[in-house]
Amino acid sequence: MSEKAVKGISALRTALGPALLLCLPLLASPAAGAGFDASSAGTSAGQFLKIASGARGAALGEAYAALADDAFALDWNPAGLIHIKENSLAMMHAPYLAGSFADYFAYAETAGEVGAWGVAFKYMNYGKIDKTDSSGLDLGGFTPFDMYVNVGFACYITGFNKDPEERFVLGATGKLVKSKIISDDNTVSADIGLNMPYMFENRFRVSLVAQNIMGTLRYDKEEAQLPLVVRLGTLTKLGDHLNVTADLVAARDNLPFLAMGSELNVPIYEEMDLALRAGFNTRAVGDLGGARNFGVGAGIRYSDYRLDYAFSPFGDLGTVHRISATLTFAAPEGPPPGYRPYR
Repeated sequence: MSEKAVKGISALRTALGPALLLCLPLLASPAAGAGFDASSAGTSAGQFLKIASGARGAALGEAYAALADDAFALDWNPAGLIHIKENSLAMMHAPYLAGSFADYFAYAETAGEVGAWGVAFKYMNYGKIDKTDSSGLDLGGFTPFDMYVNVGFACYITGFNKDPEERFVLGATGKLVKSKIISDDNTVSADIGLNMPYMFENRFRVSLVAQNIMGTLRYDKEEAQLPLVVRLGTLTKLGDHLNVTADLVAARDNLPFLAMGSELNVPIYEEMDLALRAGFNTRAVGDLGGARNFGVGAGIRYSDYRLDYAFSPFGDLGTVHRISATLTFAAPEGPPPGYRPYR
């Protein structure tokens, strides 16, 4: 057997453990693997966990698992934290549907050769709702909300004698989730992500992510699991300025769907470039009328500062506008040796 084949088999064996770990939520019990069909819609709690954070990922049709490379990776694929070459501060505000809004704040930094770590906060406010009794008498109002706080890390798990692009990367987050309607409840959950080594001269990579792998929320007497989501994502770099992404997404409480997106980076001058993005997905494609299931957006980067916008129509329900900003700061440790950022 050739030396190259032996190395390939060795790398496959090394990746098998983390990959099986990602599949544990589906293999743990028949109940855990149930669902993933249209009849399961509305059976999971904490739906805000599935709302896209960051304008960049939303504009790509939510095909972002393999491309996430800043503090937003804490909400998409924790293994993507490994790409932070310095420190990353990310913020988003999104006026959402029916008077609701979503906010996201995250900070992450490199830990040198060890990997990277970060912390994130996500908040979803559903607006004030009037409360009445059975006869219609006004009893005031209440404001439901959901939120989580998570802490995550990413580290290389193979090939420390190889270039960073040739290594497997494992990432994970632990999160505290709180939900309030009138009464409130909280639970803990976790995400796990695995980035495969680049292939085809560092032009193609595959990522595997399992999100919300445990946890339940109780409302009054009813208890529901968090929405387990499994993502298989790919990134294809067509030249130095065009990224094409594709995610196959399976959520416990709905049918699997495909998401695809593209990002064109147009250099303006050495420290500034313009990004044009578009994407689509097939999630619940027949449930709404009107324009839906696509996203478009743009972003501008100046030095280590980036501002992004995304437009996402939801048919008859309205549209969602996301604005996000990312800032990077020099870290004392400096970037991981040999690292080359996406941009």
